[in-house]
Amino acid sequence: MIGAPVFSRIIGLARSRFVCIMAVTVAILWGGLRFLPFLSQDRYILSSLLSVCCAQGMKPFTGAEGGIVWRQFFQCGGMPSSHSAVAAALATALGLDYGWTSPVFQTSAVLGSIVIYDAFTLRRMVGEHSRIIRELMRDRSRQIPLRAETMGHTPLETSLGVLCGVLCAVMVVRL
Repeated sequence: MIGAPVFSRIIGLARSRFVCIMAVTVAILWGGLRFLPFLSQDRYILSSLLSVCCAQGMKPFTGAEGGIVWRQFFQCGGMPSSHSAVAAALATALGLDYGWTSPVFQTSAVLGSIVIYDAFTLRRMVGEHSRIIRELMRDRSRQIPLRAETMGHTPLETSLGVLCGVLCAVMVVRL
């Protein structure tokens, strides 16, 4: 039987960002290399993946702290919105292929609109509430561990995410 300190250390290691990032990287490389021929021919997934990579790749350079902040590459929130980029890239790629009046495009546009709307309203409000709760609980923070709040996106961040997604989809589908 594993002792409590060893078990808590294993759980702590599993929760660390570095281990999670390494696990995802290994899974992508191991599984992705087998499915790469399929992915290279699927323009919808390819445009979505390209938009995520572009949006996340821009985040370290657009931080509010000035300079390059590499930890923002792996964080949610910030400029531009990768959620909006993926939703816009998928809808745009489907619209370019199937037509703007097709049910496939319309479904992806509606679901993408929900994702974009949630990115700058619901997630933003949850982040604001988290910040307020943190301020209210500041006195008790020694007894209650508080997590850092992650703010949602501003309308500008979501708009630039949509622009990034549309450009990536047009580049993948038309070029």
